[in-house]
Amino acid sequence: MVNTHTYILPTSSASYLNSLFVFYSHHLNQTLEFHVRCRLYSASWSRPRQVTMLTRCSDRSRNAKRFPIPESLLNDASVQPYVHNCFVTLHEGRCIYQFCIFFKRHCHLRINTLLSSGDNVFRGDAAITRVGTSAGSVVNMRARDNALADFIMYK
Repeated sequence: MVNTHTYILPTSSASYLNSLFVFYSHHLNQTLEFHVRCRLYSASWSRPRQVTMLTRCSDRSRNAKRFPIPESLLNDASVQPYVHNCFVTLHEGRCIYQFCIFFKRHCHLRINTLLSSGDNVFRGDAAITRVGTSAGSVVNMRARDNALADFIMYK
């Protein structure tokens, strides 16, 4: 967004100043939205893909919590409108990774061949995001995180 400066002459009326204040206060209270990278295991695809998930932020600071909106990625909202989630912690040596898995699972959803194996049939889509260590909210996935996400989802 372009920074703009508005100069108000000393002879301006109070009603103009009030309307200007309302405009700027409405503008400052808008919810910020960002996209973060995540991994999507869709029932309609033959392999998982890295996609972006819409998130909303609590405020404008760098340490603001990001709240993911997985409904924008997972299909078949008419069959199952709600999304399940769970947190997974992975220990690899001295490193600790946290992920959040969002999924839909219902008997009327399509079979997901990516997540089904043998007698275990998974119906629906799943998305996995990385959780940051300091803020506890979702962050962008890096290159190594894709391999870790695949390891988690196939276990």
